[in-house]
Amino acid sequence: MPTSPADRNPRTERLNALRRQMVLDAAVRVFERDGLEKTTIRAIAKEAGCTTGAIYPWFAGKETIYGALLDESLQRLHAHLGEAATAGDAPTAARRAIHAFFGYYAQRRTDFSLGMYLFQGLGPRGLGRDMDEKLNARLRQCVDLLGVALARTKGWDAATAAVEQMNLFTYLMGLLLLLHTHRLKSLGQQADTLLDHYCLALEQR
Repeated sequence: MPTSPADRNPRTERLNALRRQMVLDAAVRVFERDGLEKTTIRAIAKEAGCTTGAIYPWFAGKETIYGALLDESLQRLHAHLGEAATAGDAPTAARRAIHAFFGYYAQRRTDFSLGMYLFQGLGPRGLGRDMDEKLNARLRQCVDLLGVALARTKGWDAATAAVEQMNLFTYLMGLLLLLHTHRLKSLGQQADTLLDHYCLALEQR
């Protein structure tokens, strides 16, 4: 839990960071098992092996924990996309960014569920206006990186890239939803093949 300035030393801070992460890791498991609506701080504490009182200094409630998890996930996505979108040859920037975005969520089902509010019908309610705006801003930064990559590859102006990046984002999220719900497999489709066709069509436009 938070400490006084006199207690703030590297060892104490490392222990506090570890305990906080243990709570977050436990919360993910409980959200996956019970969904946000049925999850309680008591259940998270039990999963983390601590008391409920040990959680409240960091998190006001389960929604705050959920918001922290989603915020960290979007920060990781932004870092993952950054290099793919801005480094390397311009003609392949869009392809790299598309594969980086898709690969991030394809390999991280929990992160995708967080971003799509998929834990048993979760909606964004309860996160609070400030947290909701913060998370939306994080997401916009990620989508904007798709636009940066598209502009580099296609030479589009800012207005055109802004429209195209949303079209691309919509496509990617739809494809990921089909992947994680196993609809692609039932339809006899492969995500990598569809993604390559999309990239090729984009580059030939």
